Amino acid sequence: MTCRELTPEMKHQLERKWQNKLGDCRFDPADTVKPKRYVLAMFPYPSGSLHMGHVRVYTISDAMARFYRLNGANVLHPMGWDAFGLPAENAAMQRRIPADTWTHRNIGEMRKQLEQLAFSFDWEREFATCQPEYYRWTQQLFLMLYRDGLAYQREALVNWDPVDETVLADEQVDDNGCSWRSGAKVEKKVLRQWFVKTTRFAKPLLEGLSDPGLEDWKDIIKLQRHWIGECEGYAFELPLVGEHKMKSIAVWTSDPVELERALFIAIHPTNLLNTAKQTDCLLENVTVQNPFTEDVLPVIVTEAVTFPEGCDTYLAVGSESNRQLATKCGLKLKENTPSPASTGEEIVRKALEQGIGGHPVSSKLRDWLISRQRFWGTPIPIIHCPSCGPVPVPEQDLPVRLPTDSVGIPLAQNEQWLRAACPSCHRADCRRESDTMDTFVDSSWYFLRFLDAHNRREMFDSALAHRLMPVDLYVGGKEHAVLHLYYARFVAHYLHGKGLLPTPEPFKRLLVQGMVMGRSYRVASNGKYIPPAEVEIVDEKANKAIERATGEPVTMLWEKMSKSKHNGVDPLEVLREHGCDALRLILLADVAPTSHRNWSEATFPGILNWQKRLWLTMYDFREARANIDPSSGAPTPTPEFTEHEHKLWDARNYFTAGATFNYRHSHQLSVGISKMQGLTNAIRRAPPAVVSYGRQYERALAAQIIMLAPMAPHFAAELWEQLATAPHRVDDDAAGLRWDGTVFEQRWPEIDEEFPLDLTFKINGAECCILKIPAKRFNQLTHQESLDLALRQEPIVKLIGKRPLRTSDFTLYPSCEAILNVDLDRAAVEEGGEPETKSKKEKKDKKAKKKKSLQVLHVGM
Repeated sequence: MTCRELTPEMKHQLERKWQNKLGDCRFDPADTVKPKRYVLAMFPYPSGSLHMGHVRVYTISDAMARFYRLNGANVLHPMGWDAFGLPAENAAMQRRIPADTWTHRNIGEMRKQLEQLAFSFDWEREFATCQPEYYRWTQQLFLMLYRDGLAYQREALVNWDPVDETVLADEQVDDNGCSWRSGAKVEKKVLRQWFVKTTRFAKPLLEGLSDPGLEDWKDIIKLQRHWIGECEGYAFELPLVGEHKMKSIAVWTSDPVELERALFIAIHPTNLLNTAKQTDCLLENVTVQNPFTEDVLPVIVTEAVTFPEGCDTYLAVGSESNRQLATKCGLKLKENTPSPASTGEEIVRKALEQGIGGHPVSSKLRDWLISRQRFWGTPIPIIHCPSCGPVPVPEQDLPVRLPTDSVGIPLAQNEQWLRAACPSCHRADCRRESDTMDTFVDSSWYFLRFLDAHNRREMFDSALAHRLMPVDLYVGGKEHAVLHLYYARFVAHYLHGKGLLPTPEPFKRLLVQGMVMGRSYRVASNGKYIPPAEVEIVDEKANKAIERATGEPVTMLWEKMSKSKHNGVDPLEVLREHGCDALRLILLADVAPTSHRNWSEATFPGILNWQKRLWLTMYDFREARANIDPSSGAPTPTPEFTEHEHKLWDARNYFTAGATFNYRHSHQLSVGISKMQGLTNAIRRAPPAVVSYGRQYERALAAQIIMLAPMAPHFAAELWEQLATAPHRVDDDAAGLRWDGTVFEQRWPEIDEEFPLDLTFKINGAECCILKIPAKRFNQLTHQESLDLALRQEPIVKLIGKRPLRTSDFTLYPSCEAILNVDLDRAAVEEGGEPETKSKKEKKDKKAKKKKSLQVLHVGM
């Protein structure tokens, strides 16, 4: 370490030095002793260039993966590519090159960029969903669903994108009726499509959201619940009488007994059966067989009934309004409707036996439409035979490969590829299914392939899945919190039902990161976005700006980064200017990972100056140790020396507990950085004698560097090497530090057994006092022991008085903090008055200020 000042060039030098020495990031499947941690970030579409959103999500997952490794876990932190889809296909067509070539070129570019940012992915498990070795198993999953009656084909009125020439799911159409991808006005079209019967799992998927094993799902549970809906009824597929393109009609009812009292079926004018686009009429030549009564039900086209939410069919029973509607449409009804002969349970059972429904579901939930009419997707492994109908491709013939020698030719027009023999009757004039699968199918199970990425015999080893699933921490954007999570949960529930997974829920803990927002500028008069160079900021605080050329007022906004808004920032440019570790720290600092991050250079100095302070601290430490004369021996400790050493002991334990909590439990990594900065400040307050001879100074510095390593691996690696090789360093074996190893071979700092940790006591949720308990005893606390301990403290007894305790809750975060909340009888509280805890003003203060006002009780060993 030759320079006292940390320059940008020095950052780049040390990052190049440590680029390939940042620790082993491979998961060891043979190691069953260490606890497993499966940390997964949602894999990206290979566009060819990283954006800030990518960098943020992978920085978060990488920091957590490195944290778990330092805590002795065997960590699986894989990376792959969600590589099928329209963007690659369209880009390849424009450039007249195969989509496969275009995609793999982009993958190569993005992988280089990810490696520049020191993400500790297990690259040995890398795959792309467009590789036959992967989509062979996506096809296998489809065949499993098909054989279990969960994949089927039927006519449907679909959303058609006239530009991209493919079907869109409802969720891929925006509020203005335009395609999410091309922006074209979506058309309605009748096509024969493939569906997956996700509605059969509606109730288990809804109930699964109450699984106590789910952590930090928060408002995602609400989004999932809203999507699924309350399963307050049942859907049934009733067969149509006669020859129709549609073989059945779906009806929903909250009371299955109504099927025995049905008079007719009403359909909305937009229903597919209404080919003549009529209204308020009896539909001719269309009737429905009621399998529960053997009656034939007529069909009426009308808007005069209250259709269940999301439905265009209505099961009409014998109400007066329904009879009047029937009369109006010229339908003669029977005079007397027989009483139901079956219970709802019996009707549901019959429906399940006949395979015509009977599963609890909301009226609005629909099966998953997976058909796409484009080239770049997983082929559906079905052969259509004139004699046998749809026939699954035999498993030994998988994968059904995409043609690699064509550019932009739809599968439906590729006659050579379409021709196939029937696997059942061996007719030669059969045709392959030309639809490909929605890319959501590829990503509905990718987290399982990472467990066993190169298995050629099966999708994944079930024994390995039982050991490694569920995913411990899943990091990704909120835009995937409904559909992707819903489909992935469906597949996991399905595979769990087949005994292949240990739990139905695939993701234990969610960390839904916020977007990185860029500053955009719009001319107020016309809404045009202009680049920052064309803007003059008049008053930053007042949000006032003008266009330089015209002087027109400009609106300043924080919006999602986009080229069209001129507010994007290339992360590689920031990397080149400030270094990889600074970029990572900037993205993690200031705001919680779950919050949006407004990208502003005004926030940079805090992180850059912290790096400089750490560098200067290490420089001064080595200088002080180098100037020690070993022949004179260590000086006798003075009271001041001892006092400062104790302060460093206290600061190391206090800030380590805080940083650990925010890494392990809250995932508030920005607060973790604040805790580490607090430790830096405590270290830098040490007087020269402590810097030269202090054992606690050295331990505090070591803890500081180890805790920094998950976020800034290059910088921490260099600081650790400088610490470990410092002259006249105190040899502290008791601290558990491996001075002969890198920072990545260390263990996360532990709290000393004598250090007092906080057990916060609350009454009806209001903080009352804090019990300080030595860590050794603290970490062994049980609910009952903590309650007994609290009720032996005279100040707490006085606070509670004679009010009876109803319940109590206890949460222990080992080596960090604990909370004991007691609920008092509300009536008794009102009669005796609320215990004096804090004033209204104190409740508005920050947590740290609150605790200063609380009574602190020290509890001995």
